[in-house]
Amino acid sequence: MARIECPASLVLHTPACDDRTPADDDVPDVSTLDAFEAVYTPCGDGARYSVETSQLLHEGSTRVYRGTLTVDGRRPTHSEVVCKLGRRQALHREADLYRGKLAPLQGRYVPTFVGLFDGATAAEAEAGDDGMSCLVLTYEGDRMQESLYTRRFFFRKKVVSALLAVHEAGVCHGAFNEANIVVRDGDIAPLLVGFGGARDHECHRGTPIEFYAPQPHNEAVGCEEVYWACIVAAVWLPGV
Repeated sequence: MARIECPASLVLHTPACDDRTPADDDVPDVSTLDAFEAVYTPCGDGARYSVETSQLLHEGSTRVYRGTLTVDGRRPTHSEVVCKLGRRQALHREADLYRGKLAPLQGRYVPTFVGLFDGATAAEAEAGDDGMSCLVLTYEGDRMQESLYTRRFFFRKKVVSALLAVHEAGVCHGAFNEANIVVRDGDIAPLLVGFGGARDHECHRGTPIEFYAPQPHNEAVGCEEVYWACIVAAVWLPGV
């Protein structure tokens, strides 16, 4: 991925812990101001991105925050974002998917790509580790908390349609489950997230996916991820 000529920048504001004492009231409610340099952003060179994080959504091999975005001091139309912090190689690969094969699906089946930034958090920079990246995507809703098969027909159908669209774009999700489905506008619009383990994929799906048809053999479907997603979504009548 080519670096832009005059890079934009990102400042990530992480809220302080809630266990401050009254004597700390005059301390700004920010524990870190982490600076990153843009690898790619749609807004062009020199733009100043800032995200005020409000919630830690996930912590593991990556840290995922929800926050509010401003660009050059102004909030864009879709200002609620997710910031994914992790190792550079993995997040560059994920960003390449969003910018490439997943680009036509953004906003409908997957989140919209906002930007990719390289750098290190304050603690990591102090430790001499500059191999971190921050992938910024639009926030599209809360993750599912219940089993997919318990949801109504039209919701399950939209989830399966989203996965089929991803496969038709040449991508295997690699971790399809309820934790990687987010829901916006009530039950109306589920989207897929969690493409950290996704890979290029040539889908050889065979038999059409039809709800409430008899369950076919997995070899007839021709794609293992699609087959098991249909099982999770209770697409077919039970096999006999």
